Amino acid sequence: MVKSVTSLQNYSKSHPNNNIVLMFDQNILYANHYEKQVGELNKEILHKGIDYKTFIKNDLNYLDTNVVHYWHFNKVKHEVKYSNFYSDSDFMYYYPMHKIMEEMDYQDDDLPITPELQLFHDEFTKAFTLIELNGIGVNTNIISTFGHRIAQYIHDRKIYQNYNFYTTTSRPSNSINNLNFAALTPEHRKCFSPLNDIFIEFDFDAYHPRLIGDLIGYDFPNTPVHEYLSNKYKVDVSEGKTKTFQYLYGGIPNDVANKIEFLNMTKNLINEMWDEFNQNKRINSHIYNRPMKDENLENLNAQKLFNYYIQSYETERNVKLLMKLHTYLLTKKTKIVHYNYDSFLFDYSKEDGVETIHEIKQILETNGFTTKTKVGSDYGSIKNYEF
Repeated sequence: MVKSVTSLQNYSKSHPNNNIVLMFDQNILYANHYEKQVGELNKEILHKGIDYKTFIKNDLNYLDTNVVHYWHFNKVKHEVKYSNFYSDSDFMYYYPMHKIMEEMDYQDDDLPITPELQLFHDEFTKAFTLIELNGIGVNTNIISTFGHRIAQYIHDRKIYQNYNFYTTTSRPSNSINNLNFAALTPEHRKCFSPLNDIFIEFDFDAYHPRLIGDLIGYDFPNTPVHEYLSNKYKVDVSEGKTKTFQYLYGGIPNDVANKIEFLNMTKNLINEMWDEFNQNKRINSHIYNRPMKDENLENLNAQKLFNYYIQSYETERNVKLLMKLHTYLLTKKTKIVHYNYDSFLFDYSKEDGVETIHEIKQILETNGFTTKTKVGSDYGSIKNYEF
């Protein structure tokens, strides 16, 4: 298993200027360090068409120790963090090589690599790395919003994101320095503009209720889910949406479950999952069978476990969708440039034709899921639009 270190620790791993400084297992496989220069990176053999700068994140021949450790213990083993990175972008290049290796622990763990782990690693890393490589276009608002320091991250009118799936549910975080892409405010969104013709966002309708419906075999009618459930509660949609999430993740009272079949079936699933978890001290995620173990999760209860499971299912389903989208868009100018749990943002080129939009929508709406579309000349001004 390989440990890797990049030159610009605060940058996206996919940033064009972020180079590999050190790559090692029991021996140094590659070094581009002032103390030592060793080896070459064979792009064709090692990376199978993926830009070599993603090697540390999407290495299809070697498996990073952090991935294996995360799989088994829900946490990363090696994190190289120094405050100097914030003031000196070349710090890692000049930091003593033996100190880097000590920080990351030279000895490998003897942890099993299962076929499920390999698939999880390959597809997760590829799905998000390819979004990173696309970059997302920025405009001058980004300097006035985030300050001049953000300019160092901009390359060729783009900024590169940094998806990290080393989280409890594998639901990725996404940030560089003080820019959190997973929690952009309306003001932040105005900083991003298409480099093609226009931004198009696809947003799933009531994604979590529909995911739960898929798990329990409940068929929602062909209407907005929150509207449908609000009618069951006999309240307006705004209040109904709040009630739905209170019930799903705060607990479903028996009297409510007895009146609404969807919630009754959900309550039964929550209880069944909790029983299975207590009996086996683990539960596997829905698609990739990633083990969520008792010893790795703290202060659990039935509702919290259910929340983790649904977030995991959401992410795993989205990874499968991203793999299909990347393949479909391979020969097109249109690119996916941002992912945020239940929404997908595309930098659309008119050269690809309107049929591209319909094909994207069809991929996302597999198995009865529905999306809403928004269009705009910047991310902050996107408005609802029906194609």
